[in-house]
Amino acid sequence: MTLKHAVEMDLDKQSGTLTQGDIAIGKAVAHLTGTFQTQGETQSLDMKFNAPDMPVDELAAMLPALGVVLPSGSQLKGGTLSANLSIVGPIDKLVITGPVRLANAKLANFDLGAKLGALSSFAGKAASSPDTTIQNASLDARVAPEGTKADNINLAVASIGVITGAGTVSPAGDLNFKMLADVKGGMMGRLTQVASMGSGKGGVPFSIDGTTSNPHFVPDMKGVATGMAKGILGNVAGGPNGSANSPVNALGGLFG
Repeated sequence: MTLKHAVEMDLDKQSGTLTQGDIAIGKAVAHLTGTFQTQGETQSLDMKFNAPDMPVDELAAMLPALGVVLPSGSQLKGGTLSANLSIVGPIDKLVITGPVRLANAKLANFDLGAKLGALSSFAGKAASSPDTTIQNASLDARVAPEGTKADNINLAVASIGVITGAGTVSPAGDLNFKMLADVKGGMMGRLTQVASMGSGKGGVPFSIDGTTSNPHFVPDMKGVATGMAKGILGNVAGGPNGSANSPVNALGGLFG
């Protein structure tokens, strides 16, 4: 890793400006700029971290040091990682916020389809793959001493479909995520249609708990049933014939 930096100091105000902070890990280059201030024994930062299209393979060895914990036995390979983050607050209580995006990467030795269990069986896919191919993954992150929050998650996986949602990671690594899987085709596509009726949300709900190193994927069949019930009640209220997209018709398609 190499670092090129330029700093302007104001000794009277005990502050400074980082006008250049180029961090290079192989071909992966990030830029850190902003100000820092010393007040007594406290040092505070107000900085921007811009890292466009960094090759993932150059970063893989650094991920644990950056606090990124992957599922046990897995490895991130290929593709690019981009981030545009604000870093604000005292050094010991920093709050980091901003969008993060991963494109065209592979999570080796982690089969997301198999982890989804019942959901993947509905999809009617062929033999599962030992890896998860990520076409695109984006989220809005907030990392703070009390934990990490991820909003607007949008994950496109080649073998599954599109997964959206939000959740939190505790400082100890405990997961609490609520997600929706929108899978096209096969029986899963039918289930997605049924689950979405009356809710306005496209997808089958599931949750992720466990830990970052050992995540658990749990289908929320109660959420599916609730969406079906709302849609059926709405269909009944609309008249005896219903519509072509009613839950009754969707169930007929689901069960042939």
